[in-house]
Amino acid sequence: MLAKQFILGTSMILGNVVFHVGMLLLLVKQLRRHEPDPDHPRSLARMFFYLTYAVLIIICIHIAEAASWALVYYAFGEFSDFPSSLYFSMVTATTLGYGDMTLSESKRLLSTFEAVGGLILFSTSTAFLIELMRRIFDDPSKAEA
Repeated sequence: MLAKQFILGTSMILGNVVFHVGMLLLLVKQLRRHEPDPDHPRSLARMFFYLTYAVLIIICIHIAEAASWALVYYAFGEFSDFPSSLYFSMVTATTLGYGDMTLSESKRLLSTFEAVGGLILFSTSTAFLIELMRRIFDDPSKAEA
């Protein structure tokens, strides 16, 4: 059973990383498509839109990733309903770890993989947003968002 949790946990991390990076690449493509003319200064409203839009998309990406873990927990019968499974997954992915809900002893190692994956994915999102802000607030003629 331990080997199955390692294989499933690692596969889930890898699948979520591929999904996450793919979605960020699509976000970059979309932001570049709406890039203003470099000869015109960026307005405060445009910068606000770029950042807010990127954050909203990233939140949706993280929710989708947590939902994928929640489906696994629910499929294994760890929770009686999907909302409870999603709640546990969100708390685990963010490494908040309230401890009010836990997996059964036979599956509890699986949640550690979600926490590791969450750290990787939130770090990736943070790096992405920092780079986006750097490009937005740099000289607008050099920005590539």
